Amino acid sequence: DLRKFRTYKGGSVRDLLRAMRNKKHHYHELPPDVRAALGSIPDGFVQYFTSRFPRLLLHTHGAMRVCAHERLFHCYY
Repeated sequence: DLRKFRTYKGGSVRDLLRAMRNKKHHYHELPPDVRAALGSIPDGFVQYFTSRFPRLLLHTHGAMRVCAHERLFHCYY
């Protein structure tokens, strides 16, 4: 049901991260079959997305390491 409320581009890192965030944020509102497919929070949920997009989180981590020195991101590191 990913595209039920908005359009996501599977090739966009931003959209994939947004999809993960939105599904986690609204996890308890999802139908039982969708929750079962996503797995439990956090382990099953992460496994669901990393099995489909194995490099997404590592790519994001690497990109954010480049930004770590910027003042805007200091509170996250």
